[in-house]
Amino acid sequence: MGKPTIALRKMDWIVTGNPDKRVLKGCSIYIEDGIVSEISNGRISEADYTLDGAWKAAIPGLVNLHTHAAMTLLRGYADDMPLEEWLERRIWPAERRLTADLCYLGALLACIEMARNGIACFLDMYYHPEETVKAALSVGLRVVAAIGIIDTFNPEERKPDFKLKIFGRRSAEKFLDYMKGLRDSRVKAALGPHAPYTCSDDTLLWAKEKAEKEDLMLHIHIAETRSEQNRFEKVYGKREVEYLDYIGFLTDRVVAAHCVWLSPREVSILASRKVKVAHCPTSNLKLAVGGVAPIPDMIERGVTVGLGTDGAASNNSLDIFEVMKTAALLHKWYRWDPTILPAWKVLEMATVEGYRALGIDKAGYIEEGSYADIAVIDLRKPGLQPIHGATGLVSNIVYACRGDCIDSTIVDGEPIFWNRRIVKIDEFEVYEKLSRILNVFREV
Repeated sequence: MGKPTIALRKMDWIVTGNPDKRVLKGCSIYIEDGIVSEISNGRISEADYTLDGAWKAAIPGLVNLHTHAAMTLLRGYADDMPLEEWLERRIWPAERRLTADLCYLGALLACIEMARNGIACFLDMYYHPEETVKAALSVGLRVVAAIGIIDTFNPEERKPDFKLKIFGRRSAEKFLDYMKGLRDSRVKAALGPHAPYTCSDDTLLWAKEKAEKEDLMLHIHIAETRSEQNRFEKVYGKREVEYLDYIGFLTDRVVAAHCVWLSPREVSILASRKVKVAHCPTSNLKLAVGGVAPIPDMIERGVTVGLGTDGAASNNSLDIFEVMKTAALLHKWYRWDPTILPAWKVLEMATVEGYRALGIDKAGYIEEGSYADIAVIDLRKPGLQPIHGATGLVSNIVYACRGDCIDSTIVDGEPIFWNRRIVKIDEFEVYEKLSRILNVFREV
């Protein structure tokens, strides 16, 4: 059975996402075979799905460039705590109880939330990544799923004679075999060495070589806190990015999450190695990591920067609109400059820059021939009115829109959230199942 045809008729607005910042009024979009086949201000063909575009705006599908989908299970479970206490007393003990079935249910909840929020594609790193992939396909999202890799080693000597724990090379090989068997264009595998302080040099370089051989992305946490940077400098005499560059890990395959505590030299290294960055300001603020990621400096140096929510345990929400507003306001405040990260740029970070970071070139914009990853916003909201032209529309999207303003989400030419309803699964059944398993965490 082929993909359906979709007609978005006479949209009030179409934010194309093209470099020229073109915004169309009163045009229609026709989708077939997963591709935007026609954008016209005249009549378009009949379709399997038709949406009246009055009081609606079409934007490119949003990208969540860093999350841990199954951590929706821990939403609200460990709030308002110092980071180390949060991890050691609440999160890590709870995660030891996670089974594949629980991870599937948590990831399914995350995918429902993201689809409802206009997110078409996400980059994930967590336990049992095959369950995240299954959940994404059940809802219809694109996903780049990274299997988390952590090893034990002597951090003061970085010796290669370590014992793998949690998820290591054998698990990674098994996961990659699973992904090859799927043959689905909406899913891609990645390797996720957790962080420089949890992986030995041997593991980091194995992941790099494997990624080059198998044509995979690499996803890693870098410089989230000042304390980890301080420990790294004390033990190795180099900061994290400097050390990763020294051992030859950094390449254009790497998507680095957080990157809060970076020096100007480290920013230059990221730029020279074409490393991509996932900025997660909401999570960073909530966990009080201190400091502000030097995102404007990265952008000035040509680093591709997208936006991520992080997991629901450290954000509570998988809403990229919220992250867009937080990112814009945070950097304006920190730099004392209201022109830093204007609305247009922030929207690009949430769309085309996210796709670009993941190596998906035909998405993140709406034009004939592009992938049909599109979010439709219902403008009949008091917070989205009035609209002062195209610039005012984009400002409203970044500063006033929320996930619950989304009317429909289309991914790869298929409606996965349509007229405010999840299409492929019964979301209320998922909520009921979740309510029955909460006792798993009560004794932790």
